[in-house]
Amino acid sequence: MKNYWTLILFVCTTLFSFAQLTNKSISVSGANRAYIEYLPINLQATESLPLIIVLHGLGGTSAQMTPAGFNEIAYTARCIVFYPQALNNGFGQAAWNNGTALGSGANDVEFMNQLINVYILQFNCDPERVYATGFSMGGIMTHRLGLALNHRIAAIGPMAGTLSTPDSNLPAPVFQTPVIHLHGTDDGTVPYDENPLPSLTLVPETMSFWRNAHNCHATADSIRIPDVANDSITIDRFVYHNCDENGRVELWRFNGADHIYLYEPAHDITESKVIWNFFRQYRHPNPSTASLAKKSISSFSVSPNPTNGVVRISAIKEGELRLINSSGKVIQNFYLTVGENMLKMTVSPGVYFLQSKQQTMKLVVR
Repeated sequence: MKNYWTLILFVCTTLFSFAQLTNKSISVSGANRAYIEYLPINLQATESLPLIIVLHGLGGTSAQMTPAGFNEIAYTARCIVFYPQALNNGFGQAAWNNGTALGSGANDVEFMNQLINVYILQFNCDPERVYATGFSMGGIMTHRLGLALNHRIAAIGPMAGTLSTPDSNLPAPVFQTPVIHLHGTDDGTVPYDENPLPSLTLVPETMSFWRNAHNCHATADSIRIPDVANDSITIDRFVYHNCDENGRVELWRFNGADHIYLYEPAHDITESKVIWNFFRQYRHPNPSTASLAKKSISSFSVSPNPTNGVVRISAIKEGELRLINSSGKVIQNFYLTVGENMLKMTVSPGVYFLQSKQQTMKLVVR
């Protein structure tokens, strides 16, 4: 897949959106997996926020997705976002294990599964409001997550990435995952409706799979989005009706668009806004939390929590401990010894995070 990132030119992201971005990692199936985290400011202990997974394309990086607009959404709508990094395939390209010929052999489904656990356990994210989106190969992987993590993900929003051929042959998922798919008709990288790539379906086949999974009618109502930008692109929104009670399938067709990400004011819409407005309507009715029991043993425990600033930390490993505020800034550094540690947090009341190499824990200071 060629270089698709007109998004790099999307420089209207404001400085505040980067203030809460933190590079992090987690061990999954014996591999160190990197990701970038965005936390909204002034995160409160009483909040149970939505979680959005945003996936990059082939040969890309997690950092390339951070200007796509989801940070601004997280800032205003109160969400947590994480941007995972893929491992390399056999051609030396960062690639997701999504069933395509260029996919990697990494255990990416478990990578996402464990990160969902992290954010539910350590940041109190709402297990009913976990969403996934991605561009290009990230979009293809988004479709896979909608199937493989169907018991956890409430809705998906693939951009310019269709179902892989292996995934299109799978049975319909148990939970009818709401789907919004966005794609350009002149896409020369992931074709829209002719000349399919090996191991990839075309958009009509992708929509047919999800339409059948939701038992929707074959035809859809179409709406032309107001054409206000001078970009030679028009947009049609297709909504499939008469689906099962909880089913929802939409296609946003970008007429005349290549393999690009649309954003205002250069285009008529900003894709991240369209996707979030779709996501926000849906909750998973019965999200699985079974894998939460598989979490690793905590490297430290804290009491009391909430605290007036003085805490007792019981550690099973020695090492550095950082106190981080809700904007991701390190406020204090400590060194834990094995056993009991009495620490004083010289901070104002609020929500903070204690972070070691193995663990992150929310701490409320009154």
